[in-house]
Amino acid sequence: MKSRVSTTRKLLAACAVTMATSAAHADITVYTDRTAYLNAVLGSATDTFDDLTMSETAGPLSRVAGGYAYQASAGPSEASFYPSGNGRDIWLSGTMASDVITFNGFSPNVFGFGGNFFGTDSFGAFMPGRTVVLSAVSGADIETYTLSNASQDSFIAFVSDHPLTSVSFRNVDSDGTVYWAAANNVVLAVPEPAAWTMLLGGLGITALARRRSLASNDTKTMA
Repeated sequence: MKSRVSTTRKLLAACAVTMATSAAHADITVYTDRTAYLNAVLGSATDTFDDLTMSETAGPLSRVAGGYAYQASAGPSEASFYPSGNGRDIWLSGTMASDVITFNGFSPNVFGFGGNFFGTDSFGAFMPGRTVVLSAVSGADIETYTLSNASQDSFIAFVSDHPLTSVSFRNVDSDGTVYWAAANNVVLAVPEPAAWTMLLGGLGITALARRRSLASNDTKTMA
């Protein structure tokens, strides 16, 4: 009986170490295909930005995508936005070309964030062949992706095994061409079903170990 209790305690200790290790380092995966991203997550919701107007808009912006809330901010210049697009399809971009746009303040358990990212000119029209750099943060971990030759359909997403802290994007003025980085149709999501299954499985192991421990104590008492 002592051997069984000892084994249970060792199992719990191993689980605790594993959970502590995984909590310290998040694994962030980059997706460049919308379908693959949607297959990897659950409960996705999209913010199209079509409620915005093509005029200077003070930030930060409090946004909602389905049941998820988040915040968008721009800086370091005027901390405001100048949405672009064609009047029907609105894109989120900053007032200054040098602005970094950051999405943060996510609702709990947002593990996935993606969207269309590309460049626009000073009139707010799509500008082909531009480069956008994106960074995702989950706790102390950062994953950066450089999107080159971006089109309006270019899709980039990040999925973390821990809740996302922020996602940001900016342009790269490498050839002296001034352009604005823009985002459209951003998609927020919770973990894929497999991730929830692993979490529930871990809780199940803990509960089972607890039951065995209680049963062992009851047996000793009866004896």
